[in-house]
Amino acid sequence: MGEGADEEEDLFNNLPDVFLTYIVSFLPATDAARTSVLSHRWKTMWKYSSRLSFDQREMLKSLIKVYIEKYDQNKRIELAMLRREIPLKYANAFLDPIARAALLMKSTIDNHIGPLKNCSIRHMLESCASGDVVRWMKKLLEKGVVNVSLELESHDLQNISCHLTIFGEILCMPFDVLTSFKVLELKNYYLKTTLSPNSHQVLNTLTLNNIRVESNDFENILSQCSSLENLTLKKCNLFGDGVKIDSPSLKYFKFFDMTVHKMLISATKIEVIEIGTIICYNEDLIFETPNLHVIRICNDVKNLGRHLATRDIVEICSGISVSFSSHVYNILG
Repeated sequence: MGEGADEEEDLFNNLPDVFLTYIVSFLPATDAARTSVLSHRWKTMWKYSSRLSFDQREMLKSLIKVYIEKYDQNKRIELAMLRREIPLKYANAFLDPIARAALLMKSTIDNHIGPLKNCSIRHMLESCASGDVVRWMKKLLEKGVVNVSLELESHDLQNISCHLTIFGEILCMPFDVLTSFKVLELKNYYLKTTLSPNSHQVLNTLTLNNIRVESNDFENILSQCSSLENLTLKKCNLFGDGVKIDSPSLKYFKFFDMTVHKMLISATKIEVIEIGTIICYNEDLIFETPNLHVIRICNDVKNLGRHLATRDIVEICSGISVSFSSHVYNILG
């Protein structure tokens, strides 16, 4: 038994570093860093993984739990906002456990040797209020990361003052940061950005999940993203009188599980559109897509009375050469 176990251990240890690094890359960042105590060989293994995955609440789980029990959400957001306002050299005086977890995440990214290509971050409300989220993004850019998934964890707004809610959910992402990742996924934010020149933008694929954004801001983002080819919207609220999907390079557009008010899809290069279950009057969905040749449709049979039906989209697309790769009513998974 002992001899067999030794053989298995030797087999594992004989694997090339590239394989071990690949395995470590699938661990949460904290667990990946802990592998450094296994042996001298493992000491820096995690620093060469191609991806990092963070869950802020799990970073200092027990300390954060005590902190949450001691202070209500309003107080925690106020303290986080204070950290945003004070100079960074004084910020250490306001390091609650959530802020310490944010600092630990930044330190982990700093200490990674690379090449780091992918990073996913799930974080708490306080890190939006403190500005830590944008600081992480800038640090990831410095490391040459190309694929980022950023998620604000689910939260209960009932016990948060109305004037503080926005500070916990708003993501004020500089345009030059937003467009400097090749693949970007954002989930559960109120998104704001200020347009600025970025001659080095590389954003190719953008996925927005449960995002609130003003339609004018969203239109400005699309119109200025010169390299964007793939766009996915899920459960998004584009509030305003209507929205125009107009991007000079867009080729693929998918939107589903949302209410649509007067959407004009006007993209000369778009080739494929996928439409999931949406609530929309057929006259409020307009296509100006001369190169469109494929539309895929998927509706929830439980809500056909309220949702835009396939026959409506056929009518909308009359005069356009379209092949329906899926024209039956399916239940969304």
